[in-house]
Amino acid sequence: MFVSLKCVYTYIEFATIEISTLLSPVAMPLLPATGAELLESIRINSDALAVDAGGALTIDGHAPAALVERYGSPLFVTVESTLRANYRRIHTAFATRWPAPVNVLYSIKANNALAVRAILSSEGAGGDCFGLGELYATLEGGADPRLVVMNGSNKTEAEIDAALAQGITINVDATDELDFLRAACARHGRRAKVNLRLKVLPPELDHHVNELHKSAHGYVANLRRVKWGFVTEGARPLVEELQRMECVELTGYHCHVGHLSKAPDASAAVAGAVAEAVSELARATGFYPRVLDLGGGWAPQRDPSFREAGRQAFGIEDYAAATTAALRDGLRTDAPLPALWIEPGRYIVGNAVVLLARVGTVKRDAGLCWMHVDASTNNLPRIESGHFHYTVLPATRMNESFAGPVEIVGSTCFRSLIGGARPMPAPQRGDIVAILDAGMYAEVFSNQFNGVPRPGGVLLSGYGVDEIRQRETIDDVFRLQRMPAWLAQIAPRWSAALGEAQ
Repeated sequence: MFVSLKCVYTYIEFATIEISTLLSPVAMPLLPATGAELLESIRINSDALAVDAGGALTIDGHAPAALVERYGSPLFVTVESTLRANYRRIHTAFATRWPAPVNVLYSIKANNALAVRAILSSEGAGGDCFGLGELYATLEGGADPRLVVMNGSNKTEAEIDAALAQGITINVDATDELDFLRAACARHGRRAKVNLRLKVLPPELDHHVNELHKSAHGYVANLRRVKWGFVTEGARPLVEELQRMECVELTGYHCHVGHLSKAPDASAAVAGAVAEAVSELARATGFYPRVLDLGGGWAPQRDPSFREAGRQAFGIEDYAAATTAALRDGLRTDAPLPALWIEPGRYIVGNAVVLLARVGTVKRDAGLCWMHVDASTNNLPRIESGHFHYTVLPATRMNESFAGPVEIVGSTCFRSLIGGARPMPAPQRGDIVAILDAGMYAEVFSNQFNGVPRPGGVLLSGYGVDEIRQRETIDDVFRLQRMPAWLAQIAPRWSAALGEAQ
């Protein structure tokens, strides 16, 4: 079985470390020698990836080269069956371990494609949204408003008004929201459903969180400084005020710590701290929740945000078991257990999207090889802002032996390093590469640096191939800019000729 050793086979700088010095004849596994072997070593259950008889990658039975030929490159490719499998697995993991109702609210900030949202709505998924844009996409994608929450620490009056009008639960995260709630209730003549966002600071998190997420004072010290939620002392007067408001139905609590660790014990620590806070507030205020929303951050088994390659050992069932056990132990009450809500994003959509790109210039110098592709960190911005680590497969040459490490780079005037020292067959112009796990925080963070239009996207389903995001043009990049009339008179206009050349 393949073990991720911070991915010895690909992600250690081959130019500076001899591979022979890393291998132990007893302890080390064989390193993947081809793209097919690499894929097999990191595969997770819901991947719709295979290698055909000709040695090419297939995505849900479709050839990347054919998709690029028809729809252009780079291209985001979304797989319906993977979305459904991931949703069903996380829902089952919690629903079979929690005796009260479970609501899985898709966190649309991870990927706001309307087609993705519609597929999850057909599965019964609720929704988590920030602001009017995400609220629009969530409802446009068919989500049931009764299963949707609005989050945010700086909600506007317009956002609260829109959420209340649709019957959406509002996770209160600031005292001035109470005045907005009163006004919105009066306008619409209806009560607002709300949860109160809590902040928990379990000290044991410092033992579990990745060192990259800690400051010199530890992770919990960082957590205290984040803008969301109220500690128990701050929450108590708000609970009392919300209970007095006739226009409000206080249903429960919300708490989100986010992706912080691969250890299920970290999830248990958060859940235990939430249960402790709920119990303390119940003793102080008499309020016991009907809903507990534990937010998102649920780790998939392969995740670029872990900043390392490979497949981790824990499945969602391990996190669900640790979380639900800690909640039940901490609540210890004769009252009925509250409904459990969770807000996964990356778990559901991460491996459901592959970014295809075409190889262009191959440059060799100074003992290195740079393989340019027509995708860039414009399309995967979390490489630069969050050090995400993506697996890249040689889609059109999966059975060919790796010839050595290459620097996989985009064509922008920044370094645009998609992957450093990655094993690849000897690259050739026209090859297609597949960048895995591009479903989360890629398209929603994408930008048009260097005036480069953003890619298109397609959905693979039982109905065939459908375009779900139109490819931008250069005109689209500059469409919302305006030229003052006095400048238009003196500025030469060459864009028409350029447009003819596109």
